[in-house]
Amino acid sequence: MSKINEIAIVQYPQAHSASMWGLTDLLLYANQQALNQGEDTIKVTHWRDAHGEMVKTWESQAESGDKIDFIIIPPSFEAPLSKQTARNYSHWIRQHYQNGTVLCSICSGVFTLLETKLFDGRTITTHWLNNEIVRERFPNVNIDSNKIIVEDPDVITTAGIMSWMDLGLKLIERIYTSQLMVEFSKLLLVDPPSREQSYYKKFVPNLSHGDIAIVKIQHWLQNNYANKVTVDDLAELANLEKRTLLRRFKKATGLTPIEYCQNLRIHKAQDLLLTTNLSFDSISWQVGYKDSSSFNKIFVKTIGLTSTEYRKRFKS
Repeated sequence: MSKINEIAIVQYPQAHSASMWGLTDLLLYANQQALNQGEDTIKVTHWRDAHGEMVKTWESQAESGDKIDFIIIPPSFEAPLSKQTARNYSHWIRQHYQNGTVLCSICSGVFTLLETKLFDGRTITTHWLNNEIVRERFPNVNIDSNKIIVEDPDVITTAGIMSWMDLGLKLIERIYTSQLMVEFSKLLLVDPPSREQSYYKKFVPNLSHGDIAIVKIQHWLQNNYANKVTVDDLAELANLEKRTLLRRFKKATGLTPIEYCQNLRIHKAQDLLLTTNLSFDSISWQVGYKDSSSFNKIFVKTIGLTSTEYRKRFKS
């Protein structure tokens, strides 16, 4: 007798409906293909909070399995759920987690997942624009903002509102086999989930932290990042002791001044790769690196692609 694998999607009020139903369709289509090969069954259910109780609002089939195998928190275009609202789901999520359910989130859905307080000290991913608020609300959680998917046996988190497809393929691989997942990807004409979020990441400096002296430095660096910059120069500009500057800069931006400058240079290099035909040597020189091989190593480490690969992938 085949096993029924129940995948429960949480239908909170602001949930991105295209992700919910797109993922539902993807999983049920995979189920149809797998049944043709005599494999196990996927059942998809949708759940919502009704006055403190989780109720099932939709199911793909009436048959029941022994338990929910996966719970998915979809993303939202709106602001992440408040702590109070997210906690409406925490007891239900924890209860199933303790019974062996794998927990999954897509993009901003991670905020609801983290309110369970189950993942302190663990590494997750979400869209890089969410990083600051994740750090504020969940300081004990590690973020790998280079990854589209961070996967552990008991939790899977994905980054980006369209990463529901990556999660769906990963679940198909979990339930069936890597081979079946790859064959299904080919049928859909999509790549298996092997991309990196770092390919798409842009550096967006935080200027709303409230430290006026550091904002002044940030504005100055925006115009002078290609020049040789020393901590002494920045300390003099901000009229701060060097040690005080480094502490406040790190607190305000999450980066050291050197890391901040590197990000500004990489951001400009990304722009030049896509808008000009300049060689990487010329681009390196323009953004402040006289040694293009040194800058290339930093670029690859940060973005995950060589300059040639980046230009080929994204230049229209």
